[in-house]
Amino acid sequence: MLIFLDFDGVLHPMPRLSESFFCRADLFWEILRACPDVQVVFSSSWRNFHAHDELVEFVTSGGGEDLSHRFIGFTPSVKAETCLGQRDIEIKCWLEANSNYADKWIAIDDMPDLFFHEMEDIGEYPNLYVVDCKAGLTERDVTALIERLAAI
Repeated sequence: MLIFLDFDGVLHPMPRLSESFFCRADLFWEILRACPDVQVVFSSSWRNFHAHDELVEFVTSGGGEDLSHRFIGFTPSVKAETCLGQRDIEIKCWLEANSNYADKWIAIDDMPDLFFHEMEDIGEYPNLYVVDCKAGLTERDVTALIERLAAI
């Protein structure tokens, strides 16, 4: 199973006023520790400015270092005509190159417009978990994500 992970609005609130970058990383570690078969691919725009090792360090520093081996890569940067569906396209490109994960993944993001709404009639995207950007990841999200990952 895979998680495609965004940073801004997920691992720290946006706008980031008084809280530090990655202040919600410990909540993400809870998910990984509860779901030992899950691996992570970075889908955050930070991947365009930092090497994979730096991204892993950002997310695991301060207590999650034991999880470093679970971060296996990042999505490619793909140019699209609009932002609508941009992240969805990038994830699908990664999945095409890594076909053994095709049906067992979830994206954790705060920007649903970066994904196509294939199930728009019911207001849901089956592989997307949307986090409130103003709060970032919460305990409620952790519980919901663990339950969703268990069902995949």
